Amino acid sequence: MTRPDDTEDRGEPNLSESRHFLEDCLFFNVNVFSRQLLKLAEAEFTALNLSPAHASLLLILYDNPGISPKKLGELLQLTPSTITRFIDALAGKKLVRRKNLGKNIAIFPTSKGLEAKPAIAEAYKAFYLAYLRILGSGNAHALAVQINRASQRLARFSAEDRHDSDF
Repeated sequence: MTRPDDTEDRGEPNLSESRHFLEDCLFFNVNVFSRQLLKLAEAEFTALNLSPAHASLLLILYDNPGISPKKLGELLQLTPSTITRFIDALAGKKLVRRKNLGKNIAIFPTSKGLEAKPAIAEAYKAFYLAYLRILGSGNAHALAVQINRASQRLARFSAEDRHDSDF
């Protein structure tokens, strides 16, 4: 007779070993955390009919009207194609407009986009307070700092790796 947790006899993986691997796997845990944080953020932005990512772009745009798509991509750490899709979506909602400046493109908030600024700021504040309440202020801050530093290190490593492969 086998016990319900006795899976080795049937050739199935030992879940306790799998669970241990996943608990220690940075890639897995960062992605799970990201999905959970995204759900929390989406709950705050649903009423605005905006994704948290689109709201982030608008917040940057409010402080930097006329910014280039390239600079937006750098600040949001997104690819040019993703920035183009975001701008297209926001332009479709009449929240941003493009302006050709010779060979360059500048992105501006529209009057409708500017009207959304207080609601976006309030949604971000509610999101921020929600995750502070859940994680604790000190933990949330420390985690943000650690993730930022780790991301910078990985980016430097990736850049060095790309540079080394050029030779």
